[in-house]
Amino acid sequence: MSQSTETSQVLENKKNIKWLQRLKEESWEAELLVSAIAIFGTFQLFGFIEWVTNKFIDLLPVEQYIYGYFIVFLGLLAISILVSMFIIHFSLRAYWIGLVGLNSVFSDYGIEDSAYSKIYTEKILGILPKQEETIQKVDELSSVIFSAAFTILLIYMYMSVFLSVYMLIYNLLIDYIPSYILLIPLFICLILLILQSIFSIIGNLKKFKTNVWVQTWMFKFVRLTAMVTYGPLYKYLLQVSMVFGSNFKKKKSLVFLILLFFVSGMCVSVVKIFDTNIIYLQIEQSYYKSEMYLSYYNDQNPDNTFVLTPQIQSDIIENNMVKLFIPIFRHEQNYQDDVCGVLVDDQNLSSLENRTLARQFSLDCYTKYIVVKLNGQIVKLDFLKKNHQSSGQQGITGFIEKEFLQKGKNNIEVSKNLGDVREFKWSIPFYY
Repeated sequence: MSQSTETSQVLENKKNIKWLQRLKEESWEAELLVSAIAIFGTFQLFGFIEWVTNKFIDLLPVEQYIYGYFIVFLGLLAISILVSMFIIHFSLRAYWIGLVGLNSVFSDYGIEDSAYSKIYTEKILGILPKQEETIQKVDELSSVIFSAAFTILLIYMYMSVFLSVYMLIYNLLIDYIPSYILLIPLFICLILLILQSIFSIIGNLKKFKTNVWVQTWMFKFVRLTAMVTYGPLYKYLLQVSMVFGSNFKKKKSLVFLILLFFVSGMCVSVVKIFDTNIIYLQIEQSYYKSEMYLSYYNDQNPDNTFVLTPQIQSDIIENNMVKLFIPIFRHEQNYQDDVCGVLVDDQNLSSLENRTLARQFSLDCYTKYIVVKLNGQIVKLDFLKKNHQSSGQQGITGFIEKEFLQKGKNNIEVSKNLGDVREFKWSIPFYY
């Protein structure tokens, strides 16, 4: 009875091995299909990065812009690497299919039937790899790309999400808890990363590879750091990285392929960063008086999804007045109390009357830190709240009547003074 059970188990194991082997041999079909779909899908993720960037610009306090920059750039880099991987994978797998098809017709190089001389053919074949060898190498490279691609994507995206949530919690609690307490989790992560790096460098030195104490502590710090930085995914991410690391000496070409993905991904991210507003989070945008930026004129940005600058209707005004829209970012509320004070509800008024007073208080507040000049002279505008017609952003709108305009070139200067944090300035030239 026992022997029969063991025989059944052996047969079952052989069956599973055959199924897995067959799946490996036929996986290229699924890879090619998924790769083609993934190339299209991952390109759409660039739009998500643009949306997150605009949300950071709108919500984050100006002094935290630099942190938002690192978060969205991490996400952009992850998507760029993923796009590069899928494009390279699609190209390699398509090349592999061509090689397999060619090998099915011509299984080896020919000498007797060559269109060239025997001497030339033998010499040129001496520097070319065997068809089977090339097919095997290309197949190996194509097969590992998916695991590497999604591992890198998960690492970068998890870090981006984790840091975004951390910043959200930090800003929600900063008014109630001292900042040094809120920064403790971040300091713990940094200390763990530093200790892991130190032990990884020391542990990989030849004289310490047999040192039990060093290797044990390196293992502990790597596991603990992975648990903190990768969260519930840490075992699966470590699994993939260890597959590559433990086979490094045997398959060095695969590791170098991963480095190629990083380089190509960096190149893609450098190109795509200019299609977003990520740079705005790192570098204060400079607007020169002598340049007519497209973002200043609504008729030249009819489908604008996010407005960074004030806008007028056109660079040539033919109407009786100029319509000026100024976007109001949500983070400006963090600085309004210092400029305008705090409005307290009047208990003798109804909730509707208090809301009306609050709205008027906000409009009056905007005029205290937003200054509008026309041709060098301060203009007092009667602002009204208005959402932008295409982006839906909150903002204020004012109108400059024709008697204040001069024939020919005019210039509107708008400045927002957020105290010691930053002053934003725009100069909008137009012709009347």
